[in-house]
Amino acid sequence: MARSKTAGGVAGGVINAVAGGGMFAVAKSGFDHLDPYHLVSARFVVAALVFVVLLAMKEGLSALSFDGRLLRLWWLGTIGFAGFNLFVYVGLQTIPSQSSALVVATMPALTVLAIWARSRQRPRAATLLFVAVALLGVALVLGNGNPVSVATGGVGFGGLLTLVGAACWVVYSTGAAANFPDWSPLRYTSITCLLGTVSIVVITAFADVLGWIPDAAPSDYTASWWQILYMAIPASVIAMLGWFTALRTLGPANGALFINLVPVTAFIVQAFLGHVPTGPEIAGICLVIGALVASNLYSRRQAAKAAGSAPKTSRTDELPVATGR
Repeated sequence: MARSKTAGGVAGGVINAVAGGGMFAVAKSGFDHLDPYHLVSARFVVAALVFVVLLAMKEGLSALSFDGRLLRLWWLGTIGFAGFNLFVYVGLQTIPSQSSALVVATMPALTVLAIWARSRQRPRAATLLFVAVALLGVALVLGNGNPVSVATGGVGFGGLLTLVGAACWVVYSTGAAANFPDWSPLRYTSITCLLGTVSIVVITAFADVLGWIPDAAPSDYTASWWQILYMAIPASVIAMLGWFTALRTLGPANGALFINLVPVTAFIVQAFLGHVPTGPEIAGICLVIGALVASNLYSRRQAAKAAGSAPKTSRTDELPVATGR
């Protein structure tokens, strides 16, 4: 029984990583017919409906209530689903899909910085070193071998927008633990996804009316039907359910390791599409994955030491799980 649960957790983590990693190339191909705003809107209208149905079936209609916290839920859903996806997809227009996936994969490192800012408790020096190495790896890829160009604006806004999007998801995911510890992951995701989708549709309609984005005809949606369905079902619903399974059966420490497969999947997909990874890209992805794995292992060792001593102290060293969709 234990072995089958472990296998199920591993399968869930792999499914999440593969679906998430493939999402970037699929989304970029959808830009042939739909701009990022309309594509994100269509994706989450479908995904939100599926999440709500699943939540009602699993936890009952009572789980669809806001418990008097509508504004907080709406804010978190907006910054998470609207902020992350709109920033990342707009950025994806000007950077390669594998670079976008690599930036998103640094969310565990960004989470350390977010919790540091919130708790005002500085992480250990080793953890900050791992964070710095991971961000250096991203800068190496975005700068095509010259990390300094990221600071001087040489990579354009695409990479920076993606980083902002990743930071939005970190705020959203850490908000779950801080504000809704009594809610299941499915309930928190479903409700905030629904409210975030409302914000996405409103923002898209507003931008459309003002002429900031191209109009989308029904034929544009039908021409992108498979991209919309892929991003809504495998890359959103199935990927998140797989993620929940991995966390529940393997624990946060083991589950967090699967996020390292997201950029690997993205690079593999691009390789099949004809892209030959450059030296800086290979070096950058090795730095990012190496830093995140090392930080994960270091956190486990520190947690094991803390478990054997008393009193226990809470620190911000462990990289909390955050996965962007």
